[in-house]
Amino acid sequence: MKIREGFVVREIKDAIVAVPTGDIVREFGGIINLNQTGKFMWEVLEEDRTVEEVAERLAEKYHVDKERAMRSAEKFIQQLREANVIME
Repeated sequence: MKIREGFVVREIKDAIVAVPTGDIVREFGGIINLNQTGKFMWEVLEEDRTVEEVAERLAEKYHVDKERAMRSAEKFIQQLREANVIME
């Protein structure tokens, strides 16, 4: 799975947002607010990855156990699925 084409991530002052561009603007019609962890997972998902790969990278980066990383990755990916931002 990976992030759909047509989104860019921008840091504006203290905010990190994913913004749709081009034709996807009409379909999506909003922005996604990210924290630093969300931004990291978003960047990992710019390449085709499994949830396990995202969790592994998250555990390495933030020095957390794999179970916690897996829960965080699954929750984040589910939110992206619900927003129709992920291509399976």
